Amino acid sequence: MRLSVRLSLLMVLLTLLPALPAAWVTNQLIGQSLNQGLNPQVDGALEAGVRRARQHLMAQRTLLKQDLADWTEEMCAGIGDSEDALRDRLTASSSPPAAGDRITLFFADGTTLLLHAGAIPDEPEQSDSSAGAPPASIATECALPNGWRLTAQRSLPVSWREDATLLAATLQDIRGLLSVRPELESVFWLPFLTIYGFALLVGLVLATHLGQGITGPVKRLVSATESIATGNWDVEVPVTGRDEIGRLGEGFNKMVHTLEAQSRNLVEFEKMAGWREMARALAHEVKNPLTPIQLTVEEIRARYEGDDPEYTRLLDECTRIIVEEVKSLRNIVTRFREFSRPVDPTIGPVDINDLLTDLAALQKDLAVELDLDGEIGIIEADADRLRQVLMNLAQNARAATAACATPSLRLVSRRAAERVTLLIEDNGPGIPLAERDHVFEPYRSGTAGGLGLGLALVKGIILAHQGVITVEEGSLGGARIRLDLPRKAHRSASASELQDVNERPEAIHE
Repeated sequence: MRLSVRLSLLMVLLTLLPALPAAWVTNQLIGQSLNQGLNPQVDGALEAGVRRARQHLMAQRTLLKQDLADWTEEMCAGIGDSEDALRDRLTASSSPPAAGDRITLFFADGTTLLLHAGAIPDEPEQSDSSAGAPPASIATECALPNGWRLTAQRSLPVSWREDATLLAATLQDIRGLLSVRPELESVFWLPFLTIYGFALLVGLVLATHLGQGITGPVKRLVSATESIATGNWDVEVPVTGRDEIGRLGEGFNKMVHTLEAQSRNLVEFEKMAGWREMARALAHEVKNPLTPIQLTVEEIRARYEGDDPEYTRLLDECTRIIVEEVKSLRNIVTRFREFSRPVDPTIGPVDINDLLTDLAALQKDLAVELDLDGEIGIIEADADRLRQVLMNLAQNARAATAACATPSLRLVSRRAAERVTLLIEDNGPGIPLAERDHVFEPYRSGTAGGLGLGLALVKGIILAHQGVITVEEGSLGGARIRLDLPRKAHRSASASELQDVNERPEAIHE
């Protein structure tokens, strides 16, 4: 399964896993909340409250009727059938059955007489079947013997009415909610499902984006690795961030460059080992017969006892020539042996700018231009070996500019990341492009009588420092030698390892 798919599934799983306990908790909360509000005990309590309110209303009506009957009996006592006397007494009455009551007298002919106004609201009494609020007042009537009627109306307490209204409304709401409880549960579940659906969608989007952010660089790394496996070192992955993936890309690019340099150096070491093996074998084969040749010639000259002056002179001359050539061959053998020995640098602190400054001071027959980078500081290298390299290159520049009107030498130092670059260029005729790749090979000399070992030794020293030496087109019109050296010493092939390579060239491939 692809990494991006696994990341997406992981993000979805991490989003859904909390949904299980959250759904359980939500279900418990919804159930408890509905049970608290829609409890049968609450319904019973509200029903009891409403019932008590109705009983109170009925009790108040009974009380009002009794009060009106007592008051009427008191008004009719001792009057008999005299309507005028009854009218006068009712009209002269100063107090109703209870404070605040409204008393109205209805005559037989339909006319009315308000005996006591009382404090009664204008809202009429409502019947028990009314769906509205409880009545603001109650009323009753009492018949008189002569066909008249008395009505009494008494207001109810405002607090009782408000409480009764609240009880009735609450009971009605509770019963309405009980009838739609399943729908209520669905309404409560809807926000939960909506939130988690949105969270799942966001998780998928984030997982896709995150997966692309991770798998994209990984895919590029895989592609670059496959390209390197085919032998193509000219690859580099783009670095788009400073996180772990970005640092991985930087490390991969640095690793590729390091491996490429090491591979290139390994090839150069292999070639150098081959040249050194040939030089060692050649020096060995040439050295062995030199002593017998010299001894034989000297023995021939010593055993001649003749007195022929001409022959004696010729014999002396031939002996001298042979001895001098043997000496010259011994010098060549010595140089071959020096070249065949592997370079084992002694690493220590080196100030490159000081070496270049000293080299410039020694060039009395060259116009030297110094262009030094003061930020280079100290590097780790073998000072004597680098001095040998610089002196050899300066000597080659002197030979190349011998025919110039104003021989010039330019020495440049530059710092580049973890490396140091040195440029040594002259205004000589330069090196043809076709020869630049072979100029550091042994036995290729640009001067008459040269062995072609100087630049080969220079390259061996640079390789021992894990550096790179190349030939470029110089700004002065001649050749430019470029040296790239690490600021810190890296492990390179030691003398013993190179000696082992010289003795066993196949060891390079092991």
